[in-house]
Amino acid sequence: MGQSMVSGIQSVYLPVTNPKKSADWYVTHLSVKLLRPVDEKAQQAQLGFPQGQTLFLIQTSEKGNANFKEISGTIQCPITIQVTDIHKFYNQLRDRGAIIDKLEDNGDCGLNFYLYDPDGNKLDIWGGWPQPMSITGKQTEAAVTL
Repeated sequence: MGQSMVSGIQSVYLPVTNPKKSADWYVTHLSVKLLRPVDEKAQQAQLGFPQGQTLFLIQTSEKGNANFKEISGTIQCPITIQVTDIHKFYNQLRDRGAIIDKLEDNGDCGLNFYLYDPDGNKLDIWGGWPQPMSITGKQTEAAVTL
């Protein structure tokens, strides 16, 4: 088939009932950048992440979210957001009163927790791949390469 010409995911679209309210929430809780001004009549908001990806918050006519139920019945989220210091970020969100689940240790997959936006969109917050352990049992400084 040849080398893929696909280079990554640029944008994610999430349904929201109030783009202004949701954009304010995302800027406050995730510190993402508002790419265009949003007023109360806006039908969408565009937010930017540091690595260049965009999140579009699109107004819907009825309350809903992008969550879905997998075959076993677990509610899944549409997006995973990686953070640099998951413990600090978790504590900041908790202190701000954000709706979050408990922090989980998923072994070889690292730490994560779930955060819910004003419309109930479930966001997976992930701390990245765990650092390899040295013989002494301490994490090494080298990053994991996949």
